[in-house]
Amino acid sequence: MYRDTILVVHIAGVAAWLGANFVQLFLAPWFARRPAVEYAAWIDASRMLGQRYYNVAGAAIGTTGVLLVIETGYGWSAGFVGVGIAVIFVGAMLGIFAFTPLTARQAEAVRSGDGPTARSLTGRVTSLAVLDTILVLTALSAMVVRWRS
Repeated sequence: MYRDTILVVHIAGVAAWLGANFVQLFLAPWFARRPAVEYAAWIDASRMLGQRYYNVAGAAIGTTGVLLVIETGYGWSAGFVGVGIAVIFVGAMLGIFAFTPLTARQAEAVRSGDGPTARSLTGRVTSLAVLDTILVLTALSAMVVRWRS
């Protein structure tokens, strides 16, 4: 029962992270075609997700991941464990050092009417969001097949 509860929370955390990525990738182009005030508000909301929502999802994934390794007896050297830890770390670093500053600049460019800068930053943010999504899907795949366990 304990293991199952931890596993459910772990999977819910991954679903939260991955689901938010998919929603943002789907809605961002739609908001980009809206008036500047709406698009800038969307960018601000996305940045807030990065500063709060993803932190909670990542903390849930990390905490339950550690508990699962302890509970199930898989070693810390198992490949899928390392992939999971690496993806949480890289995701956190992307949030802190890429998404937060880029989206702040992106929202400012949209608000000021600087279309070329806004489009360039939108492209960079989108590319990083796709990379982040691929990394999460890679970790998910590694977990499912228990890579190098």
